[in-house]
Amino acid sequence: MIQYIHFRCIAHATEDLERVKKAMEFITGAESFNIRKEKGYYGNEIIILELQLKKKKEIEEFWRRMKEFGIIEEIMPILDEIVDPHGILYLRFDKQEAYLGNLALATHGDVIALRTKIKSYPMKKKIAIENFKKFIQRI
Repeated sequence: MIQYIHFRCIAHATEDLERVKKAMEFITGAESFNIRKEKGYYGNEIIILELQLKKKKEIEEFWRRMKEFGIIEEIMPILDEIVDPHGILYLRFDKQEAYLGNLALATHGDVIALRTKIKSYPMKKKIAIENFKKFIQRI
């Protein structure tokens, strides 16, 4: 029911990369990421950490953790707002809280962003949301 989960986080030049990695590890449950360096708007260096989970076991394990931490309870009432017409579910986790070992959703910019593709045939937002609900109930 879930095709992939993609995580993305930016470490700015003023941040400690090891702390950002620790926050990513806490959210994703993974220990290694794709890391690339880019130049910011003002020429400053930014480091982008990314990870994509595609294996069924890893995906289920991630969402099971979200269930245990109460994130699922938080997002179920707002699924219509966080799933787009293409079946992509978007979440943003507070990077600072993750570093401290807390799982918290965020609306500001300093986040670990998540995109997850929900399978749906035919692709309709309503069907994707129903499939996500079934998936969560099953795990």
